Amino acid sequence: MFAILSDIHANLEALTAVLADIDRHGVERIVCLGDLVGYGPDPIACVDIIRERCAVVLMGNFEHVAISEPGRFSDSARHSFDWLDRLGGYKERLPFLANLPRSHQEGGFLYVHGSARNPLNEYVFPEDICNARKMERIFALVDHTCFCGHTHIPGVFVEQSADDLYQFHSPEEIDYVYQFDSRKTIVNVGSVGQPRDSDPRAGYVLVEGELVRFRRVEYDSETTIRKIRDLPDLDDFHGDRLRDGR
Repeated sequence: MFAILSDIHANLEALTAVLADIDRHGVERIVCLGDLVGYGPDPIACVDIIRERCAVVLMGNFEHVAISEPGRFSDSARHSFDWLDRLGGYKERLPFLANLPRSHQEGGFLYVHGSARNPLNEYVFPEDICNARKMERIFALVDHTCFCGHTHIPGVFVEQSADDLYQFHSPEEIDYVYQFDSRKTIVNVGSVGQPRDSDPRAGYVLVEGELVRFRRVEYDSETTIRKIRDLPDLDDFHGDRLRDGR
């Protein structure tokens, strides 16, 4: 059994709770799909923990932008990057972040942050099942199974063989368990530190054989919110949204 997590976004309380849940399941290894930093108040601690605990760590769009071009982000996100540059100890972590791979292939699984077509930046939203051209091009690059994050919305995309070419299943619709079959599949593992599917609990997945289990974990979000509010360089919105998972 192994765990896959993504989009920690410097939320130490969520990450700590998820790792405690992982440890209770006897997980053998952990894969992280990126976005360790940004938005949240504890980037240094989260980078160090992920570096220590995860067998595979990918670059997310936030790591890429943090080391290259923060001007591409919104004002509130850019402010958090400016704060990172002034944060003691952050520059010592930059070599690690700068050398993270953009994708990883292992055991028939493809791991990316965004999509198989654009591992860093492409969002694959549930409504994209109606965009056959986009989905066809992404699935063409998937041998069988791809794991991703980036949207902060967990679920399973399935390539069909009938007229209904693509399906999306939210974790609730499948009772939080999906079993692989012969069809190509893309699994979005959700977000540890900033869920956006109206469920404020931290999210990640466990993989055991042909089964994927979507896990949701309660954590002390009020502590994270208070930390964000106490830091003038971080937008309060990125804390307040944690209460609603939006």
